[in-house]
Amino acid sequence: GSPAESNAKPGDTMTLQDILTSITKDVADLPDTETTALTKDNFEYFAFTAMPDGVEAIAADALINAVPHSVVLMRAQDAETAKKLADDVEANLNPAKWVCVEAEKTAVLVHNCTVLLVMSWSNVTDALTANFNALWS
Repeated sequence: GSPAESNAKPGDTMTLQDILTSITKDVADLPDTETTALTKDNFEYFAFTAMPDGVEAIAADALINAVPHSVVLMRAQDAETAKKLADDVEANLNPAKWVCVEAEKTAVLVHNCTVLLVMSWSNVTDALTANFNALWS
């Protein structure tokens, strides 16, 4: 393959759903979630910013509203867009979006074109972000 292909990390070539499956595998205390494909209409509810053109995204929120847990995976067409998106998400995120409950810990990570937003309990957030980072190690 081309040099670019050989430098690609697993996270760069996996689908967002595959990344979600991979990072949530064996995570303790993970609540039951429902995965939603994000569109211009619902993106802001999950990612707290407008959806840039060309961005693909999914979210996995807890099925029960009283459980403060949200994982959002976003993929931009280039690293520059991903970085700006990550900055916008981080600047606007609201760990109390569930009204009666608040996420204990939030994290926004970006690797190349892929952005992760996690809002959950500290141990879950730490486990998910470690697993996400591992896809680019």
